[in-house]
Amino acid sequence: MIQRIFGWEFDWPEFLFGLAVGAALAGGLVRVLPLGLGVGKWLLDQWKRLGEGLTVGATDRFRNDLIARAETLHLARAIFTLDEVIVPARLLAPPPATDPSGKEPVPEEILGVLSSFPDWTLFSAVYRSPTLSVLEALKSGVNFMITGEPGSGKTTALAHLAVQCARREEAAGAAAQLMPVLVHATDLRLGGRAGRDPLQPLLEAAQRTASTAIVSRLPGFLRLQFRQKRALLLLDGLDELTQEEMPPYAEWLKDLLQTYPGNRIVAAGPTTGYDGLARAGLSPVTIAPWTQHEQRAFLARWADSWTRLIAPTLPKTRLGEVDPALISGWLIADRRSGLPLELTLHAWAGYAGDVRGRTLVDGLESYLTRFLSPDERPLAESAALNWINERQGAVPERSLQRGTQVNDLVEAGILVRRADGRLSFFHPLVGAYLAARALAHAGLTEPASRLGWVPAETAMRFFAAWGDVAPLVQSHLQASGDALESGIFACAPWLRDSPPSAPWRGLVLRALGTLAQDPRRPYGLRLRAAQALVTAAEPSVSVLFRRLLASEAPSSRSLAALGLGAARDEESAETLTTMVNQDRETQVRQAACLALAVIGTEAALETLGQALLSGEEAVRLAAAEALACHPDEGYSMLREAVELDNLLTRRAAVFGLARVPEQWVPETLEKIQVNDSQWVVRGAAAEAAERLRGSPWKIIPPVREFSELPWLVAFAARLGSGVAPGKAALEMVRKAMSMGTPEEKMAALDALAWADTSELSLDLFQALASPEPRVRDKAFETLWRQAASGIELPSPAPTSPK
Repeated sequence: MIQRIFGWEFDWPEFLFGLAVGAALAGGLVRVLPLGLGVGKWLLDQWKRLGEGLTVGATDRFRNDLIARAETLHLARAIFTLDEVIVPARLLAPPPATDPSGKEPVPEEILGVLSSFPDWTLFSAVYRSPTLSVLEALKSGVNFMITGEPGSGKTTALAHLAVQCARREEAAGAAAQLMPVLVHATDLRLGGRAGRDPLQPLLEAAQRTASTAIVSRLPGFLRLQFRQKRALLLLDGLDELTQEEMPPYAEWLKDLLQTYPGNRIVAAGPTTGYDGLARAGLSPVTIAPWTQHEQRAFLARWADSWTRLIAPTLPKTRLGEVDPALISGWLIADRRSGLPLELTLHAWAGYAGDVRGRTLVDGLESYLTRFLSPDERPLAESAALNWINERQGAVPERSLQRGTQVNDLVEAGILVRRADGRLSFFHPLVGAYLAARALAHAGLTEPASRLGWVPAETAMRFFAAWGDVAPLVQSHLQASGDALESGIFACAPWLRDSPPSAPWRGLVLRALGTLAQDPRRPYGLRLRAAQALVTAAEPSVSVLFRRLLASEAPSSRSLAALGLGAARDEESAETLTTMVNQDRETQVRQAACLALAVIGTEAALETLGQALLSGEEAVRLAAAEALACHPDEGYSMLREAVELDNLLTRRAAVFGLARVPEQWVPETLEKIQVNDSQWVVRGAAAEAAERLRGSPWKIIPPVREFSELPWLVAFAARLGSGVAPGKAALEMVRKAMSMGTPEEKMAALDALAWADTSELSLDLFQALASPEPRVRDKAFETLWRQAASGIELPSPAPTSPK
């Protein structure tokens, strides 16, 4: 039977023998397997160690190369390394997203009276808007783009972050484990990318700046970092690109993030015109302007470095000519700009003894005279004008005027060589200034006067100091009337450097004044107008603000107080004192306190001291936090106030100290937290200390899918419905804007800020005309952010609220 089944004769002895051998082999395998696995693990470990041994040299060389290059990416690189003068950059805290459920705690901050503006940051510098460090922003887990005007320190911020990570500094925290890769946008070749690895353009750009000892090993090394999710891409120069050049970079970044997820990106880009970058995954966050504290810290570092490194090399007769205290006092006095570049130029001129004046133009002239000979200056101006007329981030060398000594301009630090034989300016603001000088001689060109590109707009700002821009002003003002008043704010920056006698100034000032006075317009729009007016340094502006102090609208009184403080108008101190004591609106009292602290006269500070000692609780808190704007007497008054017997005074002073950026503050708060006799004060100190240890602010990524918003799901449930992705979710957002509470309407506007939602244009304009001021203001900010991210705004003009 067995033979018929199997087709052959079954041999029992062989079967039993095979079974025994199999069992023996199985038993042996079970015994040997752990040993084999151990050997395999050992071999794998040895292989990893061998790989690490092969890359450790590349790692060290790459880090050293990066540090050496990053140390030169600042304006004063000819005399100092970055380490010798750096003041770490900070970022303006983004406004927290509206949470209709109220579950997310919102950090309490007096500066709710003063929103942070990406495009106008003067008030943020004057009144110390809340900020977070770049490293704290990285902890948010969001890829972001640092925005700001030319000269605000974006490149320096990236360079310093690269150095911190490359050195694995303790202060860098988890970021020290990342491998920084610092490249300039114009060094990336993005043409013909179809089917290519998105990492390839980055590898080629990194090789351009690598030393010969590592250039061949760099591609494999960086690929490993990106595959292991340990790379930190630092992308500079996006603000030098035109809007036409931007989309390929947005697509490339999107592909890079999809192909190599888990790596981090920090970029430097423009304040507006970053078409597609936000939707590609980069959240815009504004670099904070320098307050008086940062300005003093920088001047102290400059004085120390100059005394140690430069002064010994100067002729003996010049050593006694430089008094750091006098120079610092002269530079700080009545400064209305928080631009690091401007202070750097003036500090250099003050210590070098070639000061021409107090304006940015004076500082630039001193700088260029140091580095360019009389023969080189016309060639540099011609190259700059060609750059502006070409409207490209980098221009081919062959397009420059024949006879231009490119190597000399590169050696002087004016030009930089980029990929494919192209050239760009080391600092775009310097290039824009040279172009404006050329325009003043040759006449205004159409590409230079066209909006939408940061270098050209900066060149027009300087050109307004010497050329006739009256026809352009007329054209822009006639075209104004859109929701953002783009025409007026295109001309507003020209006021800064233009002569007071320019006939067109009156037109722009009147247009800005009309916006600032109209309480029916969004508060953000009016505050922008107020900052532009203060920047113009026109005496009549203070008269306008003083008149607004008597307005019936609380928003107008707040705005006027902030404007007078920023203008340091001492004549208004008495009226502001009355407002602190008597105004019926807490917000207005807060603004008046801030203004008095910045005006800083003896009478103004005495008013704040009295408010801190005997005012209502909200006023005490406002006075304490305002004193943090005054680095001299303000800090001392707060330090003394925490020792007083009055419970409310001590508690308010604690919150004031939380805004003081001095090294002694954390220790003081810890002592109060332990030693104060009242639990209310101890609790306040604990809260303030916690804020200093970790910023409560964080970068919020743009909303990608409306249906995932918890508040929208709750809103739909209240209507007895659900939220499906796509158009159904968009329709639910529309219902929230028309039927929701004010908080839900504001949350909907937050969600729409980065989305191309032309279908909701009518709803946006209805929100802009809302009788609820908070909704109206949020709608304006939503429209501004949509325009900044490259979304074409709807055409219907908004109507004013009743």
